[in-house]
Amino acid sequence: MVPRAVARVNPLALDVEEGLGYGIYAYSPVLLLSLDFRMECIAQTRTILAASAMVFAATSAPSIGAPPDRFNALEAKLSNALASYDRSTLDRLWDDQLVFVFPNGTISRKAERLKAQMPPVGPISPKLVATNDSVKVEYEDAHLAVVIVRSSWKFGDAPAEPFVATHVWIRRPETWRLISASVAEVRPPKPAQ
Repeated sequence: MVPRAVARVNPLALDVEEGLGYGIYAYSPVLLLSLDFRMECIAQTRTILAASAMVFAATSAPSIGAPPDRFNALEAKLSNALASYDRSTLDRLWDDQLVFVFPNGTISRKAERLKAQMPPVGPISPKLVATNDSVKVEYEDAHLAVVIVRSSWKFGDAPAEPFVATHVWIRRPETWRLISASVAEVRPPKPAQ
């Protein structure tokens, strides 16, 4: 039997070992390529794996169902600012890219929402009161958080109306900011017929 050059892959070293073999190792089409080309491919593979490992290690693992302490405070601040028509606080809490979806499907941006934040006009304007019934962090990582907020809004003597909102918070260099909000009115279930 004539010895033939064979290659075997060492999976731990991500390298190709060359040698003479007598059919002990499987023959590889890698041998059809030049040694320089194979070594360049191995070096590129190592670089890609090392870069992937660094990116994976650098990104924080997402936490689902994380304690909402940070977002309880942000959501309370947001609700209070909305109820008191506090434009300056809303301007700090809302990201410049804010997209707001009303319960009726109308879409608004930050500038439009800020402009609309005006208390009702009248000699005795009823007070708007907001209560966050629950705040649940559905997803959070170092850059983004998705929060579900169930709240009740009471305008004057009218009964409180329940709403649920999906808020997406984005981490900016200075603080967390609300970048997306979608609000739905919670309606009581219809009685069974």
